[in-house]
Amino acid sequence: MGSRIFLLNYGCAVNRAEGEAMAGVLASRGFTLVDEEDKADLVLVNTCGVKTPTENKILHKLRTIGGDKKIVVSGCLPKIIGVNRILEAGNVKGVLGPAAGEEVLKAVQNVLEGSRYIRLDGEGFNNLLPCIRENRVVRKIVISQGCVGTCSYCATRFARGRLRSYNVEEIVSAIGKSVEEEVREVWLSSQDNSAYGLDNGSNIVELLRKVSSVEGTLLVRVGMMNPRGVLNHLDGIVEALKNKKFFKFIHAPLQSGSNRVLESMNRNYSVEDFTRMILKLRDEIPRISVETDVIVGYPTESSEDFEKTLEAVRTVNPDFLNISKFYARPGTPASRLPQLPTKIVAERSRILSKLALEVKERRSASWIGWEGLALVDEKGIIPESLIARNIYYKPIVLRQSVKIGSFIRVHVTSYKPNFLIGEVVEENLDEDEATKLLEEENYASINLGLRR
Repeated sequence: MGSRIFLLNYGCAVNRAEGEAMAGVLASRGFTLVDEEDKADLVLVNTCGVKTPTENKILHKLRTIGGDKKIVVSGCLPKIIGVNRILEAGNVKGVLGPAAGEEVLKAVQNVLEGSRYIRLDGEGFNNLLPCIRENRVVRKIVISQGCVGTCSYCATRFARGRLRSYNVEEIVSAIGKSVEEEVREVWLSSQDNSAYGLDNGSNIVELLRKVSSVEGTLLVRVGMMNPRGVLNHLDGIVEALKNKKFFKFIHAPLQSGSNRVLESMNRNYSVEDFTRMILKLRDEIPRISVETDVIVGYPTESSEDFEKTLEAVRTVNPDFLNISKFYARPGTPASRLPQLPTKIVAERSRILSKLALEVKERRSASWIGWEGLALVDEKGIIPESLIARNIYYKPIVLRQSVKIGSFIRVHVTSYKPNFLIGEVVEENLDEDEATKLLEEENYASINLGLRR
């Protein structure tokens, strides 16, 4: 048995996909991945640096990893806060940047042999590397690294750099291989999916069309897309999402309901642009699920600006709203601005959270009585529960025992603001039955709206 490795995987879907690949690379070379820190010879910590609380949590963890265990750190945080702060946080002997991929093998081998290994600019990741998935039926596919944006608050671009898109053939091949391994849900992930291909003559619409041709019964979730990029390809994205292979779901960050603040953030779209985009999507695909993000307490946000954000949320009525208090990240233009008092930021966050809960409750209540296809894709937080998702990516909590990775027919009986509650009507649908029901659901979602 090789040396034992414990992986701590933080951050976004891209970072977690890279962690899964590092685990796969190590396992393929004889290392043993263990599920408890105490059992490990070495702890691999794959970090995120998008928010200050996450940074603090990770640094605290590095300081408290027990005994004389050796530590290798990877991911975005070393490139955002610097290698020295990472090395000072604990018994860290190896440091890698994001997208380390096969580079992790050199780092782990050197550290276990008693050497130090530091390399921040190595990129050994690709989607065809072996991986050990956190969820055996869900595969995270990274479609690109970096972005084309210059948002004034973002430090991730310092870590990930400019846009580098993976080629279509690699992505499609990785998805096809995953389906053969009984993956049933694929996440297309990046810093900004809408920017895909701007560096190599392709585009997101072309990629989605190629992905839709992958054989097998699966559902694909398109990850975060910035509004400007969506607007540049709006008709093509709408048509792509109408394909039966895709969840009727879009994640596009609003960030602020004030054009003045959006300009200060250097976001390159207006609130009116954002609203037009959502109205178009909902007109073409009734009941499409909308996820968005809002930053509360940006340094230039006035009381009037915050009221405009509340108004925008009421207008858009998102199914999922992620609220982030503003934290200044090192090296960003926003970090040099006078910061708002913590008390004001906390109060605005509380007010927006209350509104978000009201909106989610209304959206969830409208699903009572719905019946149709869903994919059982994970265990629930509630003991003895499972979560299934319909083609609108709505989470449906189940109390019955059914197989994870199976397609079922489910009836929605009740709800909570953050999820629906359902009963299984028919379980373990075979591929032909699932495909037929998927086609029926897809037709309903596009042409008929919500079926009662």
